Amino acid sequence: MAKSIVLYGGQFNPIHIAHMVVASEVNAFIKPDVFYFIPSFISPLKEHTDYLEGRYRVDMIQSVIDDLGFGRICLNEIERRGQSYTYDTVMYILDKHPDAKLYLVIGTDQYNQLHKWFKINELKSYITFVIVNRDKTTQEVESEMLSITIPRIDISSTLIRKRVKNKENIQVLVSPSVEQYIREEGLYES
Repeated sequence: MAKSIVLYGGQFNPIHIAHMVVASEVNAFIKPDVFYFIPSFISPLKEHTDYLEGRYRVDMIQSVIDDLGFGRICLNEIERRGQSYTYDTVMYILDKHPDAKLYLVIGTDQYNQLHKWFKINELKSYITFVIVNRDKTTQEVESEMLSITIPRIDISSTLIRKRVKNKENIQVLVSPSVEQYIREEGLYES
């Protein structure tokens, strides 16, 4: 029987409570055999003003996986370096799991710019997109895609980095283990 695999990628700079809610809701809905968190090296469609080395982001993701009780980290994009194209990552996963049914989690923001994605038409033939609402209550999607409505939590990694820089509270925006790690490593302070 073919495995079902969820791919949840992003900068995760840092991973926060809204990421955890997305992962938890998608995992409960799809019930995959494997759930991969995939930290990107450099996202092609994002600005990178506060870039953080992959090893720190990977450590924070691992602490969230420990808290959630599910998930694995796929280091393909970090190890590949350069622009992190989802198409390349999907080809890597399919090479390892050729019969797998792949689900790719994205938010409304990415759904609205799918036309800009590298090899988007080919990508659509290999995966099922799972769209979670971001900045809105629900999300209408193309018929071959899944839409999962999650509790709306308007938290961004940018907000967290700004708060740390300004020596403001980030409690409950990130898990306690991520907050402790950020403080101990002195991340985002300057």
